[in-house]
This record gives sequence, structure tokens and C-alpha cells, in this order.
Amino acid sequence: MIDANEVLKAMCEKYQAAVSANDSTAYRKLFATDAIRIPPGSEPERGSDEISKSEQKDYDVAKWTVQLTPLDALRIDDRWVYGIAQGNVNTVAYADGATNSYKTTKTWLFHQEDSGEWLIKRQMWNLK
Repeated sequence: MIDANEVLKAMCEKYQAAVSANDSTAYRKLFATDAIRIPPGSEPERGSDEISKSEQKDYDVAKWTVQLTPLDALRIDDRWVYGIAQGNVNTVAYADGATNSYKTTKTWLFHQEDSGEWLIKRQMWNLK
């Protein structure tokens, strides 16, 4: 049987590594091809390619770093896990060096693919 907390912890580590490296290619690899990501106040982004392109737009204007702390994980069945994490996000704008820091709560629905790899199927978050 899977350990939902271990799945969440591993995905948090991969997610923060991709974002903190400002690597939209690594970020895209975290998402299933049919994933949906819903940023705060925005329309849903559909598919890993669209999600990656949107993420790259953020990386084009600022250096991003994120630190995630797993909060809760729920095993839905052997191939599905729902996870919640708190994030501390920092950005430094390339144009003027302006910094911004904020907290987020991220929610994910993870699916274990036939390859055995866990990927994000759904992602939503809020800003604090």
C-alpha cells in the first residue's frame, strides 16, 4: 500500500526544485499531459504544455524561489493521492530588483501513471 505522506513529500521536493531553478521544462514534467492548473483569479490552464508556458512567463520577469511544507495527504486509492502544502514564495524582479514574498496554500491531486511515476493531475492554490 502507498504512503500518501511520502508521495506528497516527494512531490513537494520536486516541485520546489523545479520552481527554484526557474526551469519550466522540469516543471512541465511534474504534470500529467491532461493536467489542469488553476491559478488564483485566473482561468484554468489545460495540459502540461500550456501550464509550462504560463510558468515560463513568470520566470521571464523574475527569479522565483519556493519552500514547501507538506500539511496533509489523503490516499484516495492505490493510484490517487490528494495533497495540501504550505508554500513560502520569494521573487526578485529582473527589471529593478524589487522583491516580493508571500505565502500560499497549494492543493494537488496526484496520480500514479502506468510507468509508476507520480504526476500532478490537478493543482489549485491561494495566496495569503
